[in-house]
Amino acid sequence: MKPSLQRIITPTLPVTALTYLVSFALWTGLYFVYRYPNPMPGYAGSMAENILSSQSIFAYLLSYAFTVLNSLLIAQMNNKFAFIRTRTFMPVFIYLLISSFWLQIHGNYLAVIAAFFVLIAVFLALEMYKDTKGVEQAFLAFLCLAVSSFLVHEVVFLLLFFWIGFGILRCLSARTFFASVFGFITPLILIFSLLFFAFNQTVLFPDIQGVIFEYQLFEYGNIPWLIYFGLLFVIFSIAMMGLSTNTRHDVIQARNMLIYFRILALGLVLLLIFRFSSFTSYLPLIAAFFAILTAYTFTLIRNLFYYIVFIVLCVISVAFAFYQIYF
Repeated sequence: MKPSLQRIITPTLPVTALTYLVSFALWTGLYFVYRYPNPMPGYAGSMAENILSSQSIFAYLLSYAFTVLNSLLIAQMNNKFAFIRTRTFMPVFIYLLISSFWLQIHGNYLAVIAAFFVLIAVFLALEMYKDTKGVEQAFLAFLCLAVSSFLVHEVVFLLLFFWIGFGILRCLSARTFFASVFGFITPLILIFSLLFFAFNQTVLFPDIQGVIFEYQLFEYGNIPWLIYFGLLFVIFSIAMMGLSTNTRHDVIQARNMLIYFRILALGLVLLLIFRFSSFTSYLPLIAAFFAILTAYTFTLIRNLFYYIVFIVLCVISVAFAFYQIYF
């Protein structure tokens, strides 16, 4: 029988439910086997640790709940905007697969919540396609990015890539640009005012300066993660070659949206390289964009080669999780 991923691309309702059930079982079961020893980074992380420790089972359950919400957002994006020209469960499956086996995500609920707000911002940006007067969506998208950057400060580096994406989506104008600027600064002003006047707290200002002016390249002492990310990059590159050769069959809107996703993915790659010491904070975002872009190839190009690449992705994800637990 010819190998096929059809049961994952268009699963039945019981198979879909089973996928979520297995991911939940893995998520909760791994709590009793492995706990990431480091607390959530950043000022927001230290505040959150005092409220709900990342080592607790409730932190794991909260992060899983938002992981499910992220997966539903990813599914809804394709259902509404059809950048993969067929309904497919593949991006959700890949996202749940790698999220379940990236153990650093499990207790880091701030990172997963930050990814949730970024995905909402992406959704709103896609709604602005060819709408240079979409000031409401631009304002709300960057408001979500502001909330996300408060939780994970490095998200602020993605602003430039969002504006470039506005150009690709043909929605960049003076109106949408200034709406996005005001959308970003409004919640930050409110947060800073609350912290300053209610708690006499000014530590966020030097913290943000550190985020902007301090960079850390790959830490070569962390060889296992570098090898794993290297393998993922090879799989991602193979998938992107398949995507590039197949997009000629897509409508222009779908092509532009896929370019938009690749621009944001480039921003995350640069963030991973230059801010590697904080990489656990944006692992959920990496998982989301990796899932969306690779799912295009695995859904639409159905041959033995990409079937093997998909199996390799599954195997190395499981193997790396076992490595972290036992070594």
